[in-house]
Amino acid sequence: MGWASRAGGEPQRRAQCRSAWRPVAVALLTALAGCATPLPFQPERQPFGFTISADARTIEDRLHVLIDSEGYRVEQTALVGDGGAELIPELIVPPVPMAAGGLSIGLGIGAEGWGSSGSYAVGTGVGIPVGTRGSPRTTLAVFPLDQAGPPPWRLRVKVVGVDPVDILLDPAARSGRS
Repeated sequence: MGWASRAGGEPQRRAQCRSAWRPVAVALLTALAGCATPLPFQPERQPFGFTISADARTIEDRLHVLIDSEGYRVEQTALVGDGGAELIPELIVPPVPMAAGGLSIGLGIGAEGWGSSGSYAVGTGVGIPVGTRGSPRTTLAVFPLDQAGPPPWRLRVKVVGVDPVDILLDPAARSGRS
């Protein structure tokens, strides 16, 4: 194969390389957009400068409340009853810091065939960590379900440097039921 035939394939290889990056770019943008969405329940009045949101799930005999404070430290949280009585969580799990370099990019070179007539390929890849370990922005609070009572629950959240906010946690509203 001469130089002329190789040079003619160069624009085609560049086009293939550009088209190979499109799915990677779409996946990256989708993952980043998913990280930016707040949890379904928010206070009526947000604190100045950032958003607080929450979500609640019952798991066995516990109420698990996930609080997204955009990385600001949650100082206190409690469920507030109709009479003003507060139920503090039996467990609070603060945000877990992510390891440096959450996005990994790699370059690989491979060979196909034997001897000097084999073909070679160069590839790149982008890795985005996916999992259920939570986010470096969220705090988990766990309450005993028998003491929390039936939904909806009113969650009071105090974030460092900000007045407390109340968030109504109503699973029926999330699922569209009244």
